[in-house]
Amino acid sequence: MKKKIAWIVGIIVVIVVAVIAYMVVSDSKQEELLKQEIVNLSNKDLAKDDFSIEVKTKGDYAYIEESIKKYYKELSDNVKKSNELMSDEDLINILSPSNLAQEDETMDASYQKVTQAKVQMQQVLQNMMDLCTEEKILSLIDKEKVDSYYYDLYKELMYTEEDLKELEETRKSAENLANTLDDFFDKVLEILDFLQDNYGDWYVEDDQLYLLTDEQVEQYNQLYEELQDLASELETLGTTI
Repeated sequence: MKKKIAWIVGIIVVIVVAVIAYMVVSDSKQEELLKQEIVNLSNKDLAKDDFSIEVKTKGDYAYIEESIKKYYKELSDNVKKSNELMSDEDLINILSPSNLAQEDETMDASYQKVTQAKVQMQQVLQNMMDLCTEEKILSLIDKEKVDSYYYDLYKELMYTEEDLKELEETRKSAENLANTLDDFFDKVLEILDFLQDNYGDWYVEDDQLYLLTDEQVEQYNQLYEELQDLASELETLGTTI
């Protein structure tokens, strides 16, 4: 009887050990899969690549994976939206002679286009700045939903000193871009104001804008030169995002 009991106990121990070993190995595989997914995310191009959310891990790892992937998708969506807005042909050509030739004395169509783009870009860049804050990164994971091990793992993946430094640099770059872009749109509106105030004193011929007086030409050229300076600054700032 003692031998039989010992044999049964031995079998139970083997089963328990096997189950524990399986759980440890499975857990380890889930963690490695999570880390690889985050590496894959970080190597993607925010402006071009697909950030559709497909969760490949399970349990608490899946919660972390989904939270991080949602973050990257939101960031990518805002980057793509900003590129879409700034590549709008109607906006790019707002001061072109061909567009001005179609305007009436109110300049309403051009005013509306510029004002709308300005508001939309302000919102997009503010979203990007918010996503780059330490507060936002910490808010992605609810500490009440996972134990300390998984929360520490999340911080290991998304909250290193290097990560925080890069995020702060990106936030500052986005802020500088937002301020300069605001000045750029204001300058476009200032040029539209000038054209509206002097409506009847300018005309378009052979795809060229002509003004009646030398003083008006000088004023317009000054405004346009200031706009070009802001455009150059924007081009430089855009490469730092």
